[in-house]
Amino acid sequence: MLRTRPYIRLSAVLLTASLLLLGTLSACDSALLMGPVDTADGRGGEAATDETADADGSAGYDASAGHPIPGRGDGSGADGIALSPAWDPDPGSSDGGDSAAPLPTPISGVGTVTVVPSDPPIDVPPVEVPPIDEPIVDPELPPVPLPDPEPDPEPDPDIEPGGEQAGTLTAGTFDDNLNYDASMAFLLDAAQAAPSYELDGITRGRRIVIRVQDKDEEPIGDARVVVEVPEEVGQQSQAVLDMTTGSDGCVLYHTGIDGGTDAESYVVTVSPPDGSAPVEAIGDPAEPVWTIALPDTESVLPSQLDLAFVIDATGSMSDELEYIKTEIRGIVDEVRHEFPNVDIRFALIVYRDAGDRYLTRVFDFTNDLTQHQSDLADQFAAGGGDLPESMHLALEDAITLDWRETGTARVMFLIADAPPHTYEAAQALEGVLSLRETGVAIYPVAASGVELEAEMVMRTAALLTLGQYVFLTDDSGVGNTHAEPRIPCYHVEHLDRIMIRAIESELAGHAIHPDPLDAIRTVGQPVDGVCEDSTQQQQ
Repeated sequence: MLRTRPYIRLSAVLLTASLLLLGTLSACDSALLMGPVDTADGRGGEAATDETADADGSAGYDASAGHPIPGRGDGSGADGIALSPAWDPDPGSSDGGDSAAPLPTPISGVGTVTVVPSDPPIDVPPVEVPPIDEPIVDPELPPVPLPDPEPDPEPDPDIEPGGEQAGTLTAGTFDDNLNYDASMAFLLDAAQAAPSYELDGITRGRRIVIRVQDKDEEPIGDARVVVEVPEEVGQQSQAVLDMTTGSDGCVLYHTGIDGGTDAESYVVTVSPPDGSAPVEAIGDPAEPVWTIALPDTESVLPSQLDLAFVIDATGSMSDELEYIKTEIRGIVDEVRHEFPNVDIRFALIVYRDAGDRYLTRVFDFTNDLTQHQSDLADQFAAGGGDLPESMHLALEDAITLDWRETGTARVMFLIADAPPHTYEAAQALEGVLSLRETGVAIYPVAASGVELEAEMVMRTAALLTLGQYVFLTDDSGVGNTHAEPRIPCYHVEHLDRIMIRAIESELAGHAIHPDPLDAIRTVGQPVDGVCEDSTQQQQ
């Protein structure tokens, strides 16, 4: 219960006492301010009924009931105020002679006050009664519980997006495998600047790309590749890698992650996808690329596409999420139109962080484009709070998607603006490695707000899965400021063209590079994805 009237009453009493002391109020004025005199039990006199009101409708103020009091029938005047019979303003003669002065009238709660007239009158400054900004809470009553916080508002399904158009966002792209020296220089610097995010093994050991092709040097996908460290005296050989080639005929072997760092040579066994006899070769650790030919096997391009979008839906993504959703809708429509003979399925995962309304939402692969676009349209940005998010859970959920095994290009766009929490970075890396074993190419898309730690994690994911790092730029004028990536060269293009080209590359079995004439602007000297102004180890 909230109580305010005792405070008002006390202010009136203090004001009355001050003015009486200064001789500027009559008894009627003081009683009118104070209301009825308190009785012995501390309550105001009984309020009269409407039937006892004065003829002129004048009324007093009942401080206990909070409403006007009609005139009383106990000697009150027309104004509803009872005058004390002990006080006569002129008890002597009518001419105001030298009669004895009246006795002062006791006022409840104030004490005895003697009115002394002043001559000349005192100039009394106005008395300000402090306003009541907040109600006074009775300390003896229990506190009123606050209501639970309102949940995130769901978007109105009848309201269309705010005019976002496909082809608005701009971005650059970078292939860390084509520019491996620059990539390692960045990761080494990042590991020193953010040691808590060091992704164990990435900056140690050797990276080797194993390429499987036919007699015409066309890529062979779905070939099983096993790498073994040769047996030593008294020991058996140890398998350090067992993976299947992607649509480009490649797998990545990293000694710092997969093992076999100290080996002087490796035995590589490749089993063709058609079940024919395997081919064995010797790998030299000094060579960054091992090419193995299967002369009796023909290259077959994928006839299926599993396309997954994993999106950070926390509040910091609100400046760009609606545009990204529009871009994805346009990309999906164009891919369906451009590859009518490819069986395309779509999946969606959105994620937030601990304490939010949800951690992840998973929409598994479907051929129903309308359903996929409806699921995407229902998502909106909210929650988060701190910089890192639960990226590791989204990556773990991506592993459980119903990826098809053969004849399929498997592509995942990871769209985010923040890294995983430091204590979950290792789990995020495990998720990336599991997707790598499944043959999924990850194309991270860095939104506004990406800092060193996020770039480090996202570029590592692209490097290990033979994808590319994509980053939004300020050229579109959309969203907050985008950090300049730590990359020596790139073209700026429209995001939808980059993402469509990535899908085309996976379906074609080889990288499709941008036309420099289509670039909005260019940084450095990129030629077919390679920065020519630096020495690189290339695929």
